[in-house]
Amino acid sequence: MNDQPTWIDRIVDVTGWHHEPEGGAGWEQVETEIGVALPSDFKELCRRFVPGAFYAYLDLLRPTDDHAQPLLRTWASCRQWANQHDSAGLWAPYEIYEPGKGAGLIQWGSDQTEGEYYWLVDRSVDADRWPVVARRDGIEPWHQLDMSTAEFVYRVIADPEFTPFTVAAPPRRPFYLPHWGPFPMNADDWDALTNPNRRD
Repeated sequence: MNDQPTWIDRIVDVTGWHHEPEGGAGWEQVETEIGVALPSDFKELCRRFVPGAFYAYLDLLRPTDDHAQPLLRTWASCRQWANQHDSAGLWAPYEIYEPGKGAGLIQWGSDQTEGEYYWLVDRSVDADRWPVVARRDGIEPWHQLDMSTAEFVYRVIADPEFTPFTVAAPPRRPFYLPHWGPFPMNADDWDALTNPNRRD
């Protein structure tokens, strides 16, 4: 038996998030419409963390628009834009995923500074092995990373060496801000949330 912590375990530990997981997140309809099963660690992250943002910064796309940006609608908007415009300059050298047309991008997350986070979806590859394709904003270069969604999220919030995506600021502590939580408005709020000695 493997007793090593998963990347999700590490995210839970570093953020101190110990709320009850949500029930079924409703990914079945999304996966049916897209035509592929999504990575299991991503769906588990969405189950374990209610809609909100890691470090009040990085958001996961969700199956519905209840307090969150929906993955399916985002994918549909990207496809529509790509079909109506010359998208070579927007996602190049990648393309938006289209069923039956080979590998392409599906967005799974975004951040507060226009960062974009995608999977490079390939039906011939197990979803849990899709690489993450990300950039800090629309004019930055793409980075293709051979890691899971959960590892990427962990490194963004907890690994100060994970350039250019990290927001980790040791010795401050990462946190998770649920949709109902008040956004930190001043230095005192941030200090309370990122205090390494805070009680969860």
